[in-house]
Amino acid sequence: MFYNNAVYIKKGYKQMKPNFDPVIEECIKEARANLYMIRTSRHTEYKPYCDRLFAYAASEQSDYLFAQAYYCMMQYYACVNDHINTVSCAMEGIKYQQNTQEYELVARSYNMLGIFTASTGNGSQAVDYYLSSIDYCNQYHFDHVQALATLNLADVFHRSLVYNRALYYYEEAEKYFLKDPTSPEPCIYLDELNNLLCNKGHCLLSIGQLEKANECGRKILHNLELIHEKGGEYILFTTHVYLAALAYANQDMELMNHHLEITLSDFHSSDSYTTYLSDITALIQLYMKLEKYKELVKILDYYLQKCKEDHAPFYIYSIFLGKRIECATQLRDDNSYRYFSQLFIQLYHDSGTQNSESVLHAETVHKERLRVQKLQQEMLLLNEQLMVQSQHDALTGLPNRAYLNNYAEETLSKALKNQVNFGIEILDIDFFKSVNDTYGHMEGDHYLTAVADLLSRITEEYSNVFAARYGGDEFVLVYYDKSVDEIKEIMNQLKLSTVSVKLPAISQLGEDHVTLSQGCCNRIPEPLNRLWDYLARADTVLYDVKKKGKNNYKVSERFKKA
Repeated sequence: MFYNNAVYIKKGYKQMKPNFDPVIEECIKEARANLYMIRTSRHTEYKPYCDRLFAYAASEQSDYLFAQAYYCMMQYYACVNDHINTVSCAMEGIKYQQNTQEYELVARSYNMLGIFTASTGNGSQAVDYYLSSIDYCNQYHFDHVQALATLNLADVFHRSLVYNRALYYYEEAEKYFLKDPTSPEPCIYLDELNNLLCNKGHCLLSIGQLEKANECGRKILHNLELIHEKGGEYILFTTHVYLAALAYANQDMELMNHHLEITLSDFHSSDSYTTYLSDITALIQLYMKLEKYKELVKILDYYLQKCKEDHAPFYIYSIFLGKRIECATQLRDDNSYRYFSQLFIQLYHDSGTQNSESVLHAETVHKERLRVQKLQQEMLLLNEQLMVQSQHDALTGLPNRAYLNNYAEETLSKALKNQVNFGIEILDIDFFKSVNDTYGHMEGDHYLTAVADLLSRITEEYSNVFAARYGGDEFVLVYYDKSVDEIKEIMNQLKLSTVSVKLPAISQLGEDHVTLSQGCCNRIPEPLNRLWDYLARADTVLYDVKKKGKNNYKVSERFKKA
């Protein structure tokens, strides 16, 4: 069974949801709340919720509403086996979901594209879609969705008979399921976990690892007990197909028949044959092993009729047709053999035309994906630029006070934990007010940026040194794990480097260049020490330097006395 739990959307990731009229908000809420319908016989009742979302999206011209509407409609079309519209909604939805940073929906849409691409027999493209889903999950920590996409990826390798890779991804999927057992409905979570164990178990049976397959069976039965205790329900078809196959492998025919009986009682839940394809295939294989060809004919004819009604892809059609022809051969039913063989040939011919169309469509899809990726890169770059702007001083380009506070607090905590020195230096430009008043603010800005450049060079030359603009003509340096001598060396280098920043006239100190006064507090922090203690002490030391003539530096290792 391919897995796509549309019901549970994680709330942990902050999304860009705008505010809407209460009527529209209620429509969004109802569409999400009723997603469960697609797992039930009431799935056809869900489409009106999607239609209303699209109507509001069009009237509001809202990317957010389109992102939600396409996602919900994709889920609806998937449950009714409408391949073309499912893929179309997924591709269109991804554009809007990217624009509104609804990245969990992007991950889920790529997962759905993988499911429906795999159902056309294009395993390589399906792998690409699943890996795209997993990439988003890794980046934004959507563990639950990652479990589903990884499970589906494992199924592709399983059907391709690459069992070692399939088992690797089944194990990875199980890790992510166990990492995030946070579904608001525990029984749904347990049912999903059982689905994984069923698929993994089928893979183990394929390579003769019966004991490990039995271990999967024991885990499944344990989870079923938990579901029963909670009064929940589970998908009978998937679970009991596997338990029947397992009983057959263990040569327990009575138990096998018991599970087959339960499977057939829930037969119509497999109407969404795209989703249940691996389970249906396993059931067919079991009937073939049992040589119950007459019973199998009824099952195959049912799915063939569904495929005809739904205009199913040739890949799915061919699975059922191939087995139907094999049954006709075993039953010596020449009429059925001729009829289904001719149907197979006709569908194969038709699929050639469809394949030409799909090749052209694939080119369009590829171009669209490149466009979406470019938009995403531009958005990430813009977000990065906005983040830099919000954390840096517009004039000097140095980190601003807010960034300084965050960095200094983190560095202080690290120094306390590691019991190493933590230092705060405050420095300012001597007689800066006089420069501003005499030569104007533009000239003053020139000196601020020149000093900022000197500080930037210091941070590039020395490790564990951070510089920021504190306000006005004041700057702050943060030192981590530096001795007093090391800090004095840096302060002296900064003092000497200011000779390159020339003044238009001789200063009140008799210098032809900008000069700095620097005060620092550097010591190993104690548990009760706060950032303010260091800032206050550094400010006191700076005041002492200025009082004694400016153009100098001093470091204190104590809070109370200079």
